[in-house]
Amino acid sequence: MTHSSQLQVSNRLLLVALVWLFTVLPVPFAYGQDALGGDFSKKEQIEKRLAEAQAELGTLPETQAELRERLQQLAALCQYHLSAVDVLAKAQSARNQAAQELSSWRGYTQPPPFSILMLDEVRDTLANLENARIAGEAQTRILNSEIEAARDKLDDHQQAERRLVETAQSESSPEDRETAKREAKVEGIASRIASEQVARLTLRLAAQRIELELFQSKTDLAKLQLAAIQGKTTLSAEELKSIQLRITKEREETVSKLTQAGASGSPPSPLLSWKVEFLDLEKDFWNTREESIRNTDSSHRKSSLASLAEMKNRVDDWLEIAKLRMAGGSAGAAELDPAQLREAIQRAGKMQRLIAFTIGDLEGGHLKTPVIDRLSSAALALWNTELYLAEQIEIVDGTKTSTYRAVTLGKVVRLLLILIIGWMVLRFISRKTRSIISRRASIPQSGADLAARAISVVGLALLILYGLNAVRIPLTALAFLGGALAIGVGFGTQTILKNFISGLILIFERPLRVGDYVEADGVAGTIRSIGMRASVIQHGNGIDTVIPNSNLLENKVTNWTLSDSLLRHTVKVGVEYGSSTRDVAAALIGVASEHGLVLDQPAPEVRFENFGERSLEFALLFWFDNRKTSREALSSDLRFMIEKKFVDCGISIASPQNDIRFDPATTLRLELSRNQITESESPP
Repeated sequence: MTHSSQLQVSNRLLLVALVWLFTVLPVPFAYGQDALGGDFSKKEQIEKRLAEAQAELGTLPETQAELRERLQQLAALCQYHLSAVDVLAKAQSARNQAAQELSSWRGYTQPPPFSILMLDEVRDTLANLENARIAGEAQTRILNSEIEAARDKLDDHQQAERRLVETAQSESSPEDRETAKREAKVEGIASRIASEQVARLTLRLAAQRIELELFQSKTDLAKLQLAAIQGKTTLSAEELKSIQLRITKEREETVSKLTQAGASGSPPSPLLSWKVEFLDLEKDFWNTREESIRNTDSSHRKSSLASLAEMKNRVDDWLEIAKLRMAGGSAGAAELDPAQLREAIQRAGKMQRLIAFTIGDLEGGHLKTPVIDRLSSAALALWNTELYLAEQIEIVDGTKTSTYRAVTLGKVVRLLLILIIGWMVLRFISRKTRSIISRRASIPQSGADLAARAISVVGLALLILYGLNAVRIPLTALAFLGGALAIGVGFGTQTILKNFISGLILIFERPLRVGDYVEADGVAGTIRSIGMRASVIQHGNGIDTVIPNSNLLENKVTNWTLSDSLLRHTVKVGVEYGSSTRDVAAALIGVASEHGLVLDQPAPEVRFENFGERSLEFALLFWFDNRKTSREALSSDLRFMIEKKFVDCGISIASPQNDIRFDPATTLRLELSRNQITESESPP
């Protein structure tokens, strides 16, 4: 066989195989849909599937009982699915509301101390939320397993549906083909039921997870509330009285019911007898709790813990018996009302939690403990520690009597606080006073400084007197400092007093004022401030020098601006011999008149000072206002202008030079040494 004939045979076999595949392989059956296709979380889609199931159910003959049962099951499941959507929406709304409450909570508006009943309520809420969280996590695990089982059923029904569709297409007899189609339709509806179940369980799982988030938000809020209450609770006498009245009233009603049952001859309910015992225990619990809060010594604390432990054991036993009877596993369980038994279990469980909370408080929780008592007592003792006993003499009815007042650590601390706060107020008042007085043009800056310092000194003295009187410390309490103060005044304050008095003289006599340009102790600058002890002189380079006031008063001080701010200064220049002196003088006068800060009156003048060794020496004398410029800056400007003016006028400024003259009658000898020749000939 040739290659072309082999290729034709291969092509024919491939064509036959393709025709067989398209002919034999089954076409998807009408009911063989993707069960999880589409959106199963939208309410509109669920309602649409419910309507389709109800429509199919209405057109289905009564003879097809199995199909009708499956369609009814599908319709019911769609109803459940719609309920799951509503549950999810409510869970989302509750979660968002809880998250908003958590983010917006800023603490309790009422001030502490809080009622211990609030603390019990918050801790009981936390316990219930923890139980709900545990139950929710268990429900989540159950739903996950149910979803997996539903998915497995869905896969099984879909596979069975596909097999039956293939069987219906391959059957030769019409009866077998119809049977296979009917069974395939049943499996198709089962697939739809399984897919609806998967979607419904998925929604329930989402709602359960949202509910866990809700529990978490509520738990976080309860923890914040617990942190705000802990350590700040108390049980008032009114609250205890109200609780005891409630217990007494309820016990009387229960005893009355027992008496009525005995009088009628019918056996009383065992729960009534138990309730009387429970109310007695509840009353003992609150009495023990109130005593443990009021009395915090260690012996009473141990006694309270022992009583509470006994109460807890009794409640634990009651709960075990009640749960057994609830489950029907003990004698007499049929005689009990289930609703009353559930109520008794809830009440005993709450009491169990209250006892546990109180035991935890006494073992180092939130109630007041002896350690806190000891710390507070130690702090109070330190606060009342007596540092000194001051004798105070008072005249009563013409008779002198001596009394003693203790100077305690608490009084000293209070006095320091008064002095610190008062000194800050005095500084603020003195600054405001200085600012207000400085705005008046007629009052100099030194007067404003004097007024501010006077307010500070007088205010400080009054503040000390007020502070001593406020904390009830007599002035005689400072007597023990007399010796040390006397020695300090004799030796340490001699110079201070001299400078202080000198400062007063400077302020009142005013030989120096703030803003004057002075020279003192080799320091030249502007007076920035005149204090009670020293004055500050600021140099032109920004450096401040503090000079004691006594130096300014006792030593020679040059005040450039005492009577007037106008000053005269001189700029000297030398020109070469041969220059026109009249041109030099005119140029200097022109430079002075051109500068805007040189005063016209008094007018500038030029002096021909001397015939120097190497130049003709001139001096430019000019006046300026010291408040507008400094002499150094003005002199520098004038020197720049003089140099430019001389260049323009052809005047040469003299420069240092030396003339060397040789006598022609004298022979000039030159000698070269051998060492110099050797060094010059040596290679570099």
